[in-house]
Amino acid sequence: MTTMIALALSFLLQAKESSEFDWWADHKVGSTVKLKMEAEANGVKILIESTHTLLEVSKEKALVEQKTTVSAAGQAQPEEVKKEEILKGKDKNPIKIEKEGDEEIEVAGKKLKCHWIQGTQNEGTKIKFWLSKEVPGGEIPGALKISAVSWEKK
Repeated sequence: MTTMIALALSFLLQAKESSEFDWWADHKVGSTVKLKMEAEANGVKILIESTHTLLEVSKEKALVEQKTTVSAAGQAQPEEVKKEEILKGKDKNPIKIEKEGDEEIEVAGKKLKCHWIQGTQNEGTKIKFWLSKEVPGGEIPGALKISAVSWEKK
């Protein structure tokens, strides 16, 4: 389950012209984004909620704490907390970009100017997601039933 969470969240933080580091580096320590992912696997409903908080940022790296809770078939799992060091120029899970554009979308009751990217990753996985400089970490997920439910830009 943890691998699925990491994979689902990691590809959301990629962009053509900006790395994952760049999306965090534009914000101050304490900035957060809360994500909610709803999925179904083998008839079991899964709810994943995660909060990503910027703990440190420098010219070379960002340190982000991720607190994740998973509930499968109504059974809650213990919260998992991990810290991830995001290095400048070291993106993971690159995306082969096929289409991209700009649009304004509404998320969590707020209108945001976003850049969307559609492409292929990891042996043929098709993805599409939206990015906004207003949201720490950059992501405004819209594909794969993942959504940003709140954020605080500092």
